[in-house]
Amino acid sequence: MDLDTAYIEPLIHDWMEHLQQTMRKQEQEQIANATDFAMPFIAIPASTMKAAFKIAEYLELEPNVKYMAIELYDRFMCKHFWELFKTEFVNDPSEASWFKICKKISNQTKLNLMSCFQLACKMDSHSSILGIPQILNILYLIDKESEYTRNMISSSEIKVFKTVGFTMPLYTPLHCIEILLAATGLGETPNTFNISIDLLDLAYLKHDRLYSQFHSYYMHKDTVNTEYVARKLISLKSNILYLSAAIVYCTTFFLCLDTNALGEQIIVAKLAELSDTTDIDIFNMANMLLSIATQE
Repeated sequence: MDLDTAYIEPLIHDWMEHLQQTMRKQEQEQIANATDFAMPFIAIPASTMKAAFKIAEYLELEPNVKYMAIELYDRFMCKHFWELFKTEFVNDPSEASWFKICKKISNQTKLNLMSCFQLACKMDSHSSILGIPQILNILYLIDKESEYTRNMISSSEIKVFKTVGFTMPLYTPLHCIEILLAATGLGETPNTFNISIDLLDLAYLKHDRLYSQFHSYYMHKDTVNTEYVARKLISLKSNILYLSAAIVYCTTFFLCLDTNALGEQIIVAKLAELSDTTDIDIFNMANMLLSIATQE
């Protein structure tokens, strides 16, 4: 999406306001619904994230499709787990029942992931439809020990879409970054978008490490108000705009911007305002991401 400010500047405020409202609603739903509690990344281990990136690279998919598929998979796996938990584990709360659920989820992981890519490709007008023959070929490459059929692929696609309530994650971190770059004017700086995408990829591939540092920092910072800190961590981790804003600010560390300390404070304050967080929160996450980036 080419965010040419000459044409979209009058719309940026409305887009930003709508995005903020959408993120607040999602955050409230995630936190309030205890029986369907879900957090970003909670259902995606590092190995699955790497596999998703390799699949996207193999298929030469646009970043938008890749992140839509990953967000969809994360959402689906959380809902799928809770469905199995309610229907199987609650009726039989035994260790054997728990292992049965885990095995069932594990056996379907690769097929469900491909279904998410299949649905994401259908949502993107610039992508070719991911056909069943292609999916069968990829599944053979990544899982030679299992046998998949056309009916299994069709059924999996329907199951995934039905489980998430026939809705797609239209607002991914990529969209948030694009709008934040436009809203702050940073998108006009050369290479800003490309660096932001590289940092977004890194944040996802290293999300375990990034959020482990993030969690440790805040838990050690305030050892008295642990309940408040726990709520704050849930709120920040549920806020896609927050991660996107931190990535945008981290991007400025790699650019030769003609800004002084005051200019940097203005940028981070603007990003904090747009993401409903604080400048300290943005600065901390950006520095953690920078630390990981410089070590890679």
